[in-house]
Amino acid sequence: MRPKDPLSPIRVVALAAALACGSACSEDASGVPDAPQQTTCSVTGVSVTTGATHVGPGENATLTASVTSSGPCTGGVAWTATPSGATLTPNGTQATFSATTAGVYTIKATSTDDGTKSGGAMVTVATACGVANGVTVEHKTAITSNETWAGFGVTHLVSQTIAIKAPATVTIEPCAIVVVAAGAEIDVTGDVTGNQTAKLVAAGTDDVTGFITVSPQMAGKPWGQIRGVNPLSLVELHHTTLKQGGGDETFHGNAPIEMNGPGDALPPVAVLTADHLTIDRPVGSGVYLKGSSAFTDASTQLTVIGAADHPIRLAMMALASIPPFVSMENPIDDALVMGSTAYVFADLTITNRIPVRIKDQTVVVAPPDGSSLPMVTLTVQPGATIRLEGGVSFSVGSVGGANRRIGRLLAVGDAAHPIRFTSGAATPAPGDWAGLYLYNADGSKLDYVTVEYAGGFSGLISTNCRPSGAGDVANIIIGSDAFIPPADMITHSVIQFSAGFGIDAVWSGPTFNAPNLTDPANGNTFASNARCDQSFNGLAAGSGLKCPSGGGCQPQ
Repeated sequence: MRPKDPLSPIRVVALAAALACGSACSEDASGVPDAPQQTTCSVTGVSVTTGATHVGPGENATLTASVTSSGPCTGGVAWTATPSGATLTPNGTQATFSATTAGVYTIKATSTDDGTKSGGAMVTVATACGVANGVTVEHKTAITSNETWAGFGVTHLVSQTIAIKAPATVTIEPCAIVVVAAGAEIDVTGDVTGNQTAKLVAAGTDDVTGFITVSPQMAGKPWGQIRGVNPLSLVELHHTTLKQGGGDETFHGNAPIEMNGPGDALPPVAVLTADHLTIDRPVGSGVYLKGSSAFTDASTQLTVIGAADHPIRLAMMALASIPPFVSMENPIDDALVMGSTAYVFADLTITNRIPVRIKDQTVVVAPPDGSSLPMVTLTVQPGATIRLEGGVSFSVGSVGGANRRIGRLLAVGDAAHPIRFTSGAATPAPGDWAGLYLYNADGSKLDYVTVEYAGGFSGLISTNCRPSGAGDVANIIIGSDAFIPPADMITHSVIQFSAGFGIDAVWSGPTFNAPNLTDPANGNTFASNARCDQSFNGLAAGSGLKCPSGGGCQPQ
């Protein structure tokens, strides 16, 4: 018999596979051939990353190339840089770049295995923050989606008024240079109907190597302003300088920044962040905060240099939001309160960061009609100055009666930092303003306060026991049918240069000469007032007493 075929079924399969593979297959220890091996290189892509996208002249940037491939490829790249003039030192898939000339450079890595495959990265060489690198981008149409304006010496030309419309945010990178055509604006327009914000963010990082400038396109041709159109228009300016703005903005104080809030009679809305913001040589004011728009809590410092008008204009209720303020070369160095009535309808603090000016208005510190608030408190910080002119009356609480409303004034200074209520006139004189009226001022306290140059027309006719022929005019008018001040309500204070009394006592009490606020124990000083220190007060109904013949005052 013939012997059986020595080839098993497994060997037969292996042999067939080997015959099919030919020389492209090898055989492992089991005798089974390996899968076919790729004999050609295939490059599918090249990418380049850089450790620094912005460098200074002569500084190095290191770039790394990654090659995606299959097959027997070397993985090598060839490096190039454009435009010419840069120094590029290759080291395999890494390269070191530097240039002494400012500009935007493209560094490219091309596969040495497949010259059709390459990748690149951009490196900006900037001479110094605030110095143009030769690249200019023009902005002249409305912006409706998020946008970033490149920094590091790139110039952004706003050639005409543009709008940033909700829900867009425009972010300006550090060391960007923004130039604006004469009279042109950057309007930030929130959507009050859809409750969406629009935002402009100047994202400066410091005042030396990461600041942002906004200046006129042409010297001597001031640009308009950055304008927040409504309470959903937000502006954040970090380490930013605005130069020579406010042109063609007569109705907005010729200020480079105008923000709009909900209205003077409504609580303030924080819409402007001034974080190391400098406003240099504005045409008029520096900042114009309209309709109870206010600074945000993130505001750290506002500097205004050489303003032709008040550095800040704002509504009364926005005063507390003013950040630390630096005034330089400003002929007028105060914040002007705008509005026909400076109404303090909720608790408020007047800081000592900038003098406050109020003119041609009536100040009222009291809850609004119909309010459930039991009292409104106005706090004045030590060292604060309030300048008043144009017949301003400063009323705390309402006049007594069925609609009695209570205000409280806490003006507590110290010997080193007294508080001043004074004239805003260039040449102060008695009667420049009406006076400080503490009508229903329960819990009020004045300590180390100077009140001067008041005693203008008050419009008040009381039934107190003041001297015959004297009107109700004084630096301070105190009291009502419902409010008799405590004897130590005013201490360590100076009351001077009144066109009338130092204090006109208009409360009604059981006697016409108490309390005596001029008591030496209170440490007050009365000087250069046209009439006596304190008038006699009125008498309560049913007291059985009468005013002295001819009236009188303290001290007798």
